[in-house]
Amino acid sequence: MNKPPIDLALETHLDASIVPPGPFQHSARPANVFVTGGTGFLGAYMIADLLRFTTANVYCLVRAADAATGKRRLLDNMAHYAVAHHEVESRVFAVCGDIERPRFAVDDQAYEWLAVNVDSIYHLAASVSFMPGYEQMKSINVTGLTHVLQLACDRRTKIVHYTSTYAVFNADAYAMADRVYETRLTGSGEGFIRGYDRSKWVAEQIVRLAQERGVPVNTYRAGFISGDSATGIHNKMDPVAQVFAVALCTGHAFPIDALLHLTPVDYCSAALVRLSLNPQTTNGIFHLVQEHPLSCRDIVEWLADEGYPLRIVDFPDWYEQLKQLCKRHPQFIPVLYLFSLKGATPFGEGENISNLQFDASNVHRHLEAAYHCPKLQSSLLRRYFSYIASPERSYQVMPRQMTAVRA
Repeated sequence: MNKPPIDLALETHLDASIVPPGPFQHSARPANVFVTGGTGFLGAYMIADLLRFTTANVYCLVRAADAATGKRRLLDNMAHYAVAHHEVESRVFAVCGDIERPRFAVDDQAYEWLAVNVDSIYHLAASVSFMPGYEQMKSINVTGLTHVLQLACDRRTKIVHYTSTYAVFNADAYAMADRVYETRLTGSGEGFIRGYDRSKWVAEQIVRLAQERGVPVNTYRAGFISGDSATGIHNKMDPVAQVFAVALCTGHAFPIDALLHLTPVDYCSAALVRLSLNPQTTNGIFHLVQEHPLSCRDIVEWLADEGYPLRIVDFPDWYEQLKQLCKRHPQFIPVLYLFSLKGATPFGEGENISNLQFDASNVHRHLEAAYHCPKLQSSLLRRYFSYIASPERSYQVMPRQMTAVRA
């Protein structure tokens, strides 16, 4: 028996106790900041950028048995992505706890210290899998946000810097849109395919409720967070990078016209931190999304021009190649499972965000040009594919034809 669809409007509520105790005083020089999601891909860069752009001590919520183990997780994650700062040992601290539990399951003394001393909160923690339903996402992506908002209102008012996603525009309300803006969401949240998108839509509605009560919250809608624009390094579980790795391993690619808003992780992090320190951005909405996207077809054609011998096939044929590749390289099984959820159809096909352009006027207005998003063009693509096709990967890609003409 099928479950009735979830009414997301009924999911949008905030406990009456979450009210700021007084007015918010912005500080461009915070002494202490609190970070959730520091062990993630974006989190590694955020910690480094908070150390780089502020003098604050950085307290990171980590699931760990003790502070030493938690800090080791943070440092190992930063080392994996080759981001570091000379003061990481002295200014980064692990707070052992759980985003899903009230007061993060932190002991009373530690929580009280955070409530009194933290100036601002950077809330990155989220379940970002494209596979689970809303019910599985809710405890982290929705309930976790309410726990952050509670801390923001305990003892003194703190600003929350909330990381949302461009996927909130996959709702039916935006099905006919060509371009979307840095404004509050409209519609009732119907039409989403994934639980992740639903959970982030609900979270943005809860942010709105908090703001109406006087809680300062900045919302940063991130595009598809891709590799580092300088090193090319990608998230270990990046599905888009894995799809192109499949093409390079098998020599088979499928071209679709879905736009890929590949947004460099280092840009997203630096822009968010820089915007967060500007007092004029309070309660703003910002699109940290690639403004010069390319379609999957564009990138496949670019790869061919770069000398990668790719045979263009229909998606079902590519899917069969993927199944054979998984027998040799099990690390591609998550890609197989991701596509199989939709009956072996291309991921992203038919979604609003695959056809949208994203206005970033607020970002441009408040962010120095030096920190604007790099264009998705040949120089950036070469860095990305140099990493994706590097010998250090545990798979072997097809050899390039070096006679290709390179623009």
